[in-house]
Amino acid sequence: MQQGDKQYPGFWTRTSLIQFGYGIWVNLTAMSIGLCYGFSAVQIPQLNAKDSDIHPSLFEDSLVASILTLAAPIGCVLCGYLADTIGRRKVLALTKLPLALGWLFTGFARNPIQIILGRLILGIGCGMAMSSPRVYVTEICLPNMRGVVAAMPNLFVAVGITIQAALGSVFKWRKLCYICGTYSVVMLIANFFLPETPYFVLMKDTEDKAKKSLTRFRGRDYDIDAEMVQIIEFKSANNIEKLNFRELIRALFKPSSCKPFFVIFSYFVAMQFAGVTILMMWTIEVLKASKTSLDPRYGNIILGFTRLSTACLTTVLLFKVGRKPLALVSAIGVGIISVFLGMYIHYATRPTILPQLCFMAYMVFATFGYYTIPFVVMCELFPLQVRGLLGGLSLSSFNILMFLATFCFPYLRDSLGFAFTVLMFGIISLLSAVFLYYFLPETKGLTLREIEEYFKSGRSVRQSQTKLPALMKDAANKSATLLNKLKINK
Repeated sequence: MQQGDKQYPGFWTRTSLIQFGYGIWVNLTAMSIGLCYGFSAVQIPQLNAKDSDIHPSLFEDSLVASILTLAAPIGCVLCGYLADTIGRRKVLALTKLPLALGWLFTGFARNPIQIILGRLILGIGCGMAMSSPRVYVTEICLPNMRGVVAAMPNLFVAVGITIQAALGSVFKWRKLCYICGTYSVVMLIANFFLPETPYFVLMKDTEDKAKKSLTRFRGRDYDIDAEMVQIIEFKSANNIEKLNFRELIRALFKPSSCKPFFVIFSYFVAMQFAGVTILMMWTIEVLKASKTSLDPRYGNIILGFTRLSTACLTTVLLFKVGRKPLALVSAIGVGIISVFLGMYIHYATRPTILPQLCFMAYMVFATFGYYTIPFVVMCELFPLQVRGLLGGLSLSSFNILMFLATFCFPYLRDSLGFAFTVLMFGIISLLSAVFLYYFLPETKGLTLREIEEYFKSGRSVRQSQTKLPALMKDAANKSATLLNKLKINK
């Protein structure tokens, strides 16, 4: 497969399938997030049933549902810091520890306060699970596979929500806790058998060990010498070493850190106030207010399968299509549908099936971009030495913004009216398309080294994307010399 002037193995080659397999393994951790998100929808109705041994108040019900997003930033920052200090592999395994403890604590709870504490522990685990798989897969994949594998967390979160809904129709909530807790323990053990990423090995250990690590992700038949040259050159040119705390703080405020963080944070703001999370968290209430003729309970199930199927399609598209086109199509599509739907709801006089169809189209466009792209490009854009910490900080901001948007929705709905609230979502999404056009760089086909060089260069996005290949040719002679040395020592 050719991208620009680079050759990469095709999807069905051994090298690509190895990366794909590791992507599935690692993102089984991300599935835990879906299991946690989907649990409250199963647990709360069972708690409010007459035969329940625990009867929470309305306020306690609200905390059971929302405490995850308030606790997740703790896990995001903790995981980000640990990923840059003890390694990506160990953090992936340790992520399962608070998840296992949280499920067991919740399962043995005897009052609402204990359930809320259990959910808080689960929230910390969810925060860690949001960050660790993304950093890991970013560093193990070749550019042509990075988008496909990096889109998997969104897919596995959707799978987790669907599995939890299916299990919840059969089991009581306590048994669900024990099932999910057992799954977390199994994955905790399994993740310790993952190899460390070559980038982290090179940052803390020898080049020989980094080369052995890279071989695990490429296969023995793949010629890794040229890739090792680029990684070693990148380390020497940028003085890539483990940082102490003071150096870490200084690195966070460099332009190569601040610029991508600004882009990702702005994308998250646009995502939340375009109504994307609100539709996920308030689905039944939104459908009830939209004048749809379909039962909202069935509409909710249909939207869940719509997101799951579109997530599968998006994973495939990212192998062929760039990140930026999908982001723009998503923002424009969500914006147009929201504007149309807001006007329709305002003027409609009787229920029809049209709002349900519009929300299905909304979900398709949202999954193409908002649900997927910011998480794909996030770890691609951040520099190696602070990638874990910046990823954690970004996901912390995402969870805080998600809580604010979810919390503010009923107040916006009551003050503006539902129709004008949806109209506002559309306007914000269309404005975000303008922002993304000018500020979101295209990372498809670029190595992590090239992406980091772009943010250090100070050029505009459009200028850098045309000049970046030429920029990398300046190192060609040095690369050839180092490559020859590696072959001699082989």
